[in-house]
Amino acid sequence: MALLAFFSAILLNLGSAQINPVSASPKVGEITEPQPPHQIKGKVTQVLEAGGYTYAEVDTGEEKVWAASSITPLNVGDRIAFTTEMPMRNFHSSAMNRDFSIIYFVSNFITDESGPSGTGAGIAAAQQQPAAEETMVEGIDKLEGGNTIADLYDNKLQLSGETIRVRGKVTKFTFNVMNRNWLHIRDSSTLDDLTIITDNTASVDDIVVVEGKLAVDKDFGFGYFYPLIVEDATVKKE
Repeated sequence: MALLAFFSAILLNLGSAQINPVSASPKVGEITEPQPPHQIKGKVTQVLEAGGYTYAEVDTGEEKVWAASSITPLNVGDRIAFTTEMPMRNFHSSAMNRDFSIIYFVSNFITDESGPSGTGAGIAAAQQQPAAEETMVEGIDKLEGGNTIADLYDNKLQLSGETIRVRGKVTKFTFNVMNRNWLHIRDSSTLDDLTIITDNTASVDDIVVVEGKLAVDKDFGFGYFYPLIVEDATVKKE
């Protein structure tokens, strides 16, 4: 099914549309996929497991928020952190028959054991990491016969609708949202990133070659507007 038709169906059937980011058959009230990530940290107050995933309620000191990731050994009282990746509003988990007003789907929880000897260095190191957009990616050169991300932004009107090829480093990967995988890549030409929609998978820090159709000023609704996005892309790890 064409991506545009798929999203049109989602928008026309928000009350009943089904997606499956964590094998829990959620119902979508508001699609909230791509967000500039920031970090949330706090103390675990509840832990649930369902559908091969760990759900954790985290008390930040100001509010309690829910996050879900692959199975992770967590206990009430643990201090964890996570980088927000996929906020989903009005999420229904049929596996638990439970509704969440908002929940974050994340690639991993950062625990004290993430650092040496379980000293808390994992959380501390994560807190010290600069935001990705503030650091230039080094060593990701232009693909022969392809484009850099800067090229795509500079020539987006001429390249709109064209099949492009670009090399990049994966900075974010989100699995199976609206029946597609979403990833963000960056290269050494600009601080801007490029969003990719694909059926392929990738891991953060992979160097990949992306080939797909470039779309310009793509508006998926709900405030999610992309000046550039590559759709129906193939993603191959170098």
